[in-house]
Amino acid sequence: MREMIEEGSIPLYQQLKNILKGQILSGVLKPGDRIPPEADLCRTYGVSRITVRQAVKSLVEEGFLYRKQGKGTFVTPPKLRRRLPKLYSFSEDMMELGLQPSSRLLEQTVIEADEELVELLRLPPSNHRVNKLVRVRIANNEPILIERTLVPVYLCPDLFKEDLEKGSLYAILREKYGLLLDHAYETYEVGKVRKEEAQSLGCRVGLPAFIIERFTYLKNEVPVELTRSVARGDRLRFTVKLVADQAQIRREIEF
Repeated sequence: MREMIEEGSIPLYQQLKNILKGQILSGVLKPGDRIPPEADLCRTYGVSRITVRQAVKSLVEEGFLYRKQGKGTFVTPPKLRRRLPKLYSFSEDMMELGLQPSSRLLEQTVIEADEELVELLRLPPSNHRVNKLVRVRIANNEPILIERTLVPVYLCPDLFKEDLEKGSLYAILREKYGLLLDHAYETYEVGKVRKEEAQSLGCRVGLPAFIIERFTYLKNEVPVELTRSVARGDRLRFTVKLVADQAQIRREIEF
């Protein structure tokens, strides 16, 4: 039996929004499902197109629905979560989550580092070249983030020849070059998806995004990687767990 929408103190669009939201949360509408067209919702619940559009717009803004131009409105997949205390690889983590990772290569080349980059990566005087890698990282065919990665050439001279659309960068560094990554430092800032990034990420310009910068090191503090990423804010969630342990606070972050 369908729920009824009636005139009253609660606006009609809010009633319809609550019904659709309840169907999503209960699993009646599943991730990836296309919701009924406007005309069908109007007939089913006896409301106007304006009411339907208000309800759907509100659910899109809250992240429960997303639109595909020319195809309709769909239920948003659940956000990805990942524990960050460990040094993670996107490909390996996605497989652990039961998702199929892939990459779309936008750029793979060798460049000459500027003075700032020479200092950041502590490049030797004899070789200021770095491998530059720009990839769209994808989970189950959905773009999640753009990674711009720089790795010193002196540590892995033939990295630019590797197939990094299919392979894991960390696996190649470990297995081919014997670089055992030990730790990394990451910073997170809130930003927005820029025009030149929106098409690659399959999202709208100005979508809230996480701007992530990572420096990865060997055990002897030799820098191996500098990666700057733009991650879709509608597909990632960070949770901070604060645990009181005498006078210390430990932090665990997951998405």
